[in-house]
Amino acid sequence: MPKTLIFVFCSAVVMAGAFAANRSLPIVEQNTPAPVASLSEFGVGALGRIEPQSEVIHVNAPSVMEPPVVEKIMVRVCDQVHAGQVLAILDSNRREQADVDLAKASVLLAEKSLAQIKAGAKTGDLRAQEELIARTRERLKLAEKQLERAKELRKNRAVSEDDLDTRVADVDVLRRELAQHESALVALAEVRVVDLEKAEAEVARARATVQRAEADLEISMIRSPIDGEILKIHTRVGERIGSEGVLDLGDTRQMDVVAEVHESDILKVALGQPATISMRNLNTTLHGRVIEVGRLIGRKDVLSSDPVDDTDARIVEVRIRLDDKDGRRVSGLSWAKVEVTIETSKSHSSSTDMSDASNPAGAQGLSQ
Repeated sequence: MPKTLIFVFCSAVVMAGAFAANRSLPIVEQNTPAPVASLSEFGVGALGRIEPQSEVIHVNAPSVMEPPVVEKIMVRVCDQVHAGQVLAILDSNRREQADVDLAKASVLLAEKSLAQIKAGAKTGDLRAQEELIARTRERLKLAEKQLERAKELRKNRAVSEDDLDTRVADVDVLRRELAQHESALVALAEVRVVDLEKAEAEVARARATVQRAEADLEISMIRSPIDGEILKIHTRVGERIGSEGVLDLGDTRQMDVVAEVHESDILKVALGQPATISMRNLNTTLHGRVIEVGRLIGRKDVLSSDPVDDTDARIVEVRIRLDDKDGRRVSGLSWAKVEVTIETSKSHSSSTDMSDASNPAGAQGLSQ
C-alpha cells in the first residue's frame, strides 16, 4: 500500500512539472506556406515524337491480288530524292515494257494503213487500169468501123443480116466493157468515206492500247511522291512487298514534333505558343512553336516508361514546328521520343504572380 501511494505521488509531480514547463515556452506563430504552382501552371506537359514536316510516308506498290516482287531498288537510306524519281522496279516491268513496244508497233501499222487509204490506189494499179481502158477504146473503134462497113455491104446485099447483127452485138459489148473499166478507174482513184473512218478508228484503238500498256508499265515502277530523304528500306530485291511497304520517306528539311496532349489540357493550347522539347537520352533541349492543334481525340501512340502511367489516356495531337537550327540537328532522328512543355498564356501569368509573391517588398516598392 505505501509503495502504491509513493508511485501515484511521483506521477503527479512529473505531470505538474511538464505542464509548468509548457506554459513557460513562448508561442511560435505558424505561417501558412506559400502555394506551390502545379505543372499545369508552368505549361502543358506531354510526351511526343519527332517526325518530318511531311510526316513519314510509307511508299507502297499498287493494290493487287498478289503482292508483287521487287526486282530492283534504285535508292539507298539517306539518299535525297525528288518527286517523280523511280525508287524501285517490280518484276512485272519487263513484261509491261514488251506490251508497250507491241502496242506502239500496232499504232505504226494502223497509221500506215490509214495513209494508204488516204492516198488512194497505188500508182501501178491506176496505170494498169488506164491502159486497159485505152485498149478497150481501140477495140471499140475497130468494131465500130467494121459495123459501118457491114452496113454499107448490107445495102448491096454483100453480107447477110446475121453478119450485120453480129457486128452490132460486138460494138454493144465493147461499149459496156469500156464503161465498166472507166467506173473501176474512178473507184480506184476515189477514197471511200467508210474505209477512211474504219482506218481512223483502227488508229485510235491502237493508240488507246498504247496508253493502257504505258499505264500498266507505270504501275511496275514505284516513284517518289515528294522531295525528301529515304529513311528506311523494308523490302529487298527478290522479296514480296509486305504490309510495311517498300520504304519510308520524309521531307527532313523541316522537322516537327508531334505532342500527345491530354484531352483535359487541350483547351489551354493555342497556335503560336512557344514549346520546349527535351531529349533526355541525348541531354538536348529543342525549341519551337505550335503550328497545328488536332481536331480528333485518340489514344496514346508514344508510351511512357512510368509503370503507373495511364496508357489508355485520351489525347489530342499537337504539331510543333522546330526552329530551323534545332530542326537541322534532329533531321536524322525521326520518331525519337521526347518530352514537351507548351508554354500556355496561363503559365506566363502564373510565373509573374509567383515572382511577385516571393518578393513582397519589391512588389510594395513598385506599387509605391
